Amino acid sequence: METFSLYLANIHCEKCETAISRILSSMYSIVNSNSPETLTNKEVILKISSNEVKIQGNRNVNFQHDTKRIIKHFEKAGFKVTSWEITRGNDIVSNSHMDTEDMSDHDEGFFDLVGFYQRFTSSKSEKKHLKYCKVCQDKHAETNKQESSTDTSSLETIVVDTPTKEFRASFLVKGMTCSACVQTVSDTLASILGESSTKAATDEPNFSVNLIQQSVVAIIPNKQVVNKIIDGINDLGFDCSLVEVLPVQRTINTRVTAIISGMTCAACVNSIESVVNQLPFILESGVNLVTKTGQFVLQDDDGSNIKKLQETVEDCGFDFSLVKQEKINYTSSKTKPRTINIKVDGMFCNHCPELIMNYLSNYGDAVVIQDPISLKNPYIKFTYIPTENTTVRKFLGDLNHIHAKDDSYEITDLPGPFECELIRPVSIDEQVKLLAKRELLGLAIRLAAATVFVIPTFVFGIVAMSLLPKSNRFRMWVEEPLWTGNVSRNSWILFLLATPIYFFVADTFHRKAIKEIRSLWVHKNSFTARLLRFGSMNLLMSIGTSVAYFASIVLIGLSSQQKPKTHMGFHTTYFDSVVFLTFFLLIGKLLQSYSKRKTADAVSQLANLQERQATLVDKSGDNAQRVDIELLEVGDYIKIGTGESPPVDCVIVEGNAEFDESALTGESTPVKHLTGHQIFSGTVNISSTSIVAKVTSLEADSLLSQIVTTVRDGQLRKAPMERTADLITGSFVPVIIFLSIITWIIWISLGYSGALPESYLDIDIGGWTVWSLEFAIAVIVIACPCGIGLAAPTALFVGSGLAAKYGILAKGGGVAFQDGASTNVVCFDKTGTLTKGELTITDYSFITKSDVDKQFALQVTRDLEVASNHPLAKAVRFFIDRFGGSLSGNKIPQVETVPGKGLRGKIVSQEDDELWKEYQPEEAILGNEKLVEDYGVHLTQSQTELITEWKTGRKSVILVGLKCEKLYKDKFFHLVLMMAARDDIRPEAKKVIEFLQNKNIDCWMITGDNQLTAEAIAKEIGIKNVVSEVLPDEKELQIKRIRQIKNKPVIAMVGDGINDAPAMASADVGIALSSGADLAITSSDFILLNKSFPLLSLVTLFDLSRTVFRRVKFNFGWSLVYNMIGLPIAAGVIYPYHNSRLDPVWASAAMALSSVSVVLSSLALKFYRPKFKASDFQMDESEVIEPKQHFT
Repeated sequence: METFSLYLANIHCEKCETAISRILSSMYSIVNSNSPETLTNKEVILKISSNEVKIQGNRNVNFQHDTKRIIKHFEKAGFKVTSWEITRGNDIVSNSHMDTEDMSDHDEGFFDLVGFYQRFTSSKSEKKHLKYCKVCQDKHAETNKQESSTDTSSLETIVVDTPTKEFRASFLVKGMTCSACVQTVSDTLASILGESSTKAATDEPNFSVNLIQQSVVAIIPNKQVVNKIIDGINDLGFDCSLVEVLPVQRTINTRVTAIISGMTCAACVNSIESVVNQLPFILESGVNLVTKTGQFVLQDDDGSNIKKLQETVEDCGFDFSLVKQEKINYTSSKTKPRTINIKVDGMFCNHCPELIMNYLSNYGDAVVIQDPISLKNPYIKFTYIPTENTTVRKFLGDLNHIHAKDDSYEITDLPGPFECELIRPVSIDEQVKLLAKRELLGLAIRLAAATVFVIPTFVFGIVAMSLLPKSNRFRMWVEEPLWTGNVSRNSWILFLLATPIYFFVADTFHRKAIKEIRSLWVHKNSFTARLLRFGSMNLLMSIGTSVAYFASIVLIGLSSQQKPKTHMGFHTTYFDSVVFLTFFLLIGKLLQSYSKRKTADAVSQLANLQERQATLVDKSGDNAQRVDIELLEVGDYIKIGTGESPPVDCVIVEGNAEFDESALTGESTPVKHLTGHQIFSGTVNISSTSIVAKVTSLEADSLLSQIVTTVRDGQLRKAPMERTADLITGSFVPVIIFLSIITWIIWISLGYSGALPESYLDIDIGGWTVWSLEFAIAVIVIACPCGIGLAAPTALFVGSGLAAKYGILAKGGGVAFQDGASTNVVCFDKTGTLTKGELTITDYSFITKSDVDKQFALQVTRDLEVASNHPLAKAVRFFIDRFGGSLSGNKIPQVETVPGKGLRGKIVSQEDDELWKEYQPEEAILGNEKLVEDYGVHLTQSQTELITEWKTGRKSVILVGLKCEKLYKDKFFHLVLMMAARDDIRPEAKKVIEFLQNKNIDCWMITGDNQLTAEAIAKEIGIKNVVSEVLPDEKELQIKRIRQIKNKPVIAMVGDGINDAPAMASADVGIALSSGADLAITSSDFILLNKSFPLLSLVTLFDLSRTVFRRVKFNFGWSLVYNMIGLPIAAGVIYPYHNSRLDPVWASAAMALSSVSVVLSSLALKFYRPKFKASDFQMDESEVIEPKQHFT
């Protein structure tokens, strides 16, 4: 099957599609068929979607021959062809980037005839397109209307209101060795993407280059750019291959909260949700009968969708009152479509593909076929939405039991002619490992070849000429002239040994160096960049070996013109340097590649925790069968036995068990999970019983996958120190080449000027020129940008892997690690951070002994807190459930939040409730002292003393007020109930605060709780700086205030990741305590996954950050010092001392040792261990606290 894909910029309406069909009908016969193999020579299948026109034909159709004719017809009809591609099966035959003459790059002269012709034909095409395109006609009419009402003239423009579709492309790039390589690839990507697209409205970069993982990730405007990127990177001398291309949709959605009145039962809720969910712009909806509210997530628009939603609800017979409208980043929880690829064996005729296509076509729109099957391509790829009747297991089962029957098919119990299997996509981890394995194998083969030549080179070049005395017969034999002139036998032998090494072993360095230089001048780089920012270690290696090899050739040529001597031929060459240079460089690259592979193992080991098989059961836990996890669907039931790990995230539906979650959270204490709890892939059931769980997400959406993805994404964010290293390595090669030339010139000048003694000249041909060359070669060879470029990324890779191992996700990458290492101020939220966040009502007091007061107080307290998720609300509801007795239905349907103070709501009495009808209470409030003070509630002295006593005991105070004119004979609020709640301090908090303060880190508490309670808790755990009674939106201002009063502070904010988001965004480092469910929505730099002792992870975080960046600085300093010491020695500064010099051979060994030592230094971080362990703190057994009643 051959496919011709064209991308047209101006397909706007159905009339445009009709015009396209008419154009192609003049060249081909368009037919409706699902099997291209059955088409004749002139028959094609036409598919038009968005801005893409896809023409499919059998292999007899020669689209390559018709390309120019097809494009000419489209352009003549007024269509703008942006790009095209011809594919045969999965192979690209040709595309617009391979075979095009770019008219946009012509040179503009005085008479720009080409530009004039283009503008003329473009205007002519637009007019033809305007004749049949309804969208352009309307736009043109509107433009003319605007032009008639203004004096300003403008060019005709075509605006199409369609969303911009983008793609996220991942590539593997083989051959990157240092930051200079990364910079070269980055410059090429910037050039390609700069030409192909405009920057999206986001702070994220359009691309990222990862040295350790040898990968590139880029956001591209269309799939045609993929080939351009691959070609551009390959032109640099690297081996680039595509991993995956996924669509990206950058949207911000709208969440609407509304009051829906008129609902009386669950049937009302169901009627609203069923109708609302049918609206195409609704992503999610939820209606609460008790609170009379509805919450809807809509695709963002200009407001028309909200109006349509309101009309829909009102058409159902209910009133819709908009309360709040806000922009949110939202991930839909609806069932996601799934794309699978099935391989079919056993097809033997053209009817076999038709049989399979007919089976899938019976599913209608539920199955969308992406790649049709054929005899030559026995794979079928399609997308479906998983349901009870459309699962991957059903597709495979049916296809394995399908039989042809007349013109249709039938599914029987007997095996059919086909053997179908699901093709599992290769993960990026597997591809990286495969790439690393190939790279190591290639280097090992070259090193083995070099070793074969190194041994004789050592014998003839080192032993014979340096270690043996001149009277030795073997040395005299190799020094004899041979064949021509005064060229010694040893020179010819070394020439024969060095030549295959230079051309067939070191060729990889030469090819990459040539491509780097060619790419530098082919692409549109500035003249300054071409001179001052080029090259990599490959170029230095190539220059070093090339100068040594060709200088030796020249010396042999000069010696061949001399008269031969009887026993002493010419032997001054650098052929042995070529062999030893290549040998040591390959050893260094092999060790470096192996070590870099090890630095990424910490993250890869996380991915390996996932089980590859599951025990599939029915809902009751019976009919067990082992299946691969690729065959699971959301909603399936699986059994997890003792010692087994859930292969995917799921919810327990039967049984209780303890799980070891240390692989994810770093905490060794087992966690007990009950029915209804979520369990995660990578954890282990350590109980003696099995459980049954329901699958909630597939492999790619599991928490384990999110952790791996988060860590990998974080590794792409460079620290400031990494960017400094990039700047240095970017100009490293030009500087080294310049220094080598200067070294050569200085020694030549000193030699020919007579400043050097003749005893220095220890060669027999070439004079000072050749003698000085050895210093220049040594300077080129010893310099290595790899050590500098690898100093930061290798350490950060190991650090982020270690952080993940101990339950810390580094979303901020290198920047967050560097800020974490420099942090000198830590601000804590109180509730849920320094405390456990599990509040319990410990004390209460009814103001009067009246049963009516008590009944009203308990009822309104329950109703005000019924819909709240605040920890205090949960404590209050638990208290009411235990002591409230039998309460009636909700009396306060609409609850208003008073920020930082509490809640208020109007009471709605039912007609059949005699007590409430008799007294008719009007309004209720619940909150802190500020709230009741605002509403004029009077507190007696005894009540004030009781409140002070509670606060001193680290308790939060909750006051309930009621307005009831018939009961209290006035129109004021009266206090009816007082409660005190306590939140226990985390057992590790005191020791953590002490550790941070010993590290000279100032600790602050910023809380909305009252001053007495906050200060009591702060005193107990050792925090001196307390900011209390702060509203949520004021925490950000407190962070800014601390920044002003401290000297150069680096501030970290620790909170729950949602309520404290503004403060965390304002701080330099945002640290969120997360249970795992908040992972996708938290915008912090670090996430602490340890649920039992999260503050221990905080200590590990700061200690690990400092350890990692101490290692980064050590690596960086070591590399710089290594080069700063090595370069002068290689240049010959110690030569006057006993004629000591660094031979190019040993300079290459020193260069290899430089990069390897840096990587080994980073790997040493794996010996890091946390300062504290969970076993140091005893977990208090939870006990039910009996509330104490007080009388005032």
